Amino acid sequence: MLQAFDVDCGELVPGHNFIARGLAGPYELTVPQEWDGDAGEYEQMLEYLDGGGYLGFSLEYELAPGVPPQSDGAALFRYLVGIQYEADVPLPWEPQDGGAIAPFTGGDTTHGSRGDWPLPPQARVLTFSLYPVSSEGFTEEEPAGHLVVDLQKAEAHWRPAG
Repeated sequence: MLQAFDVDCGELVPGHNFIARGLAGPYELTVPQEWDGDAGEYEQMLEYLDGGGYLGFSLEYELAPGVPPQSDGAALFRYLVGIQYEADVPLPWEPQDGGAIAPFTGGDTTHGSRGDWPLPPQARVLTFSLYPVSSEGFTEEEPAGHLVVDLQKAEAHWRPAG
């Protein structure tokens, strides 16, 4: 793990708390196939790649309690919290939100991972805006709050919106 923590961000999925567990990585990212940034950003990214690659990471989390097994694959999106990522320095490209969630088996928790996101070498603070899922299974338009990770202090905090 790049950084481990244990931050309860509250009930972001009906009946399940979102518990941020840490940042996995770092590992090398590949350059996006289609570039939609400006030429200066592209040159900056190429410099990082020439220097050994651009590092990336993912956000590891758990839903507690775990998602019960009767939840079929069609209901997958009912358990995916919306996440927007930003750093305190410019990112080389607009981060795309990918990831995975463990099979639904119930139990105490269900593990998930989101990313892969770029980690600029100069970044000190990462902010994740977390968007809850409604009871109808749709991601809300306003964030419930922000998970703020201070890489230098090795601390993470939940800041509810409002």
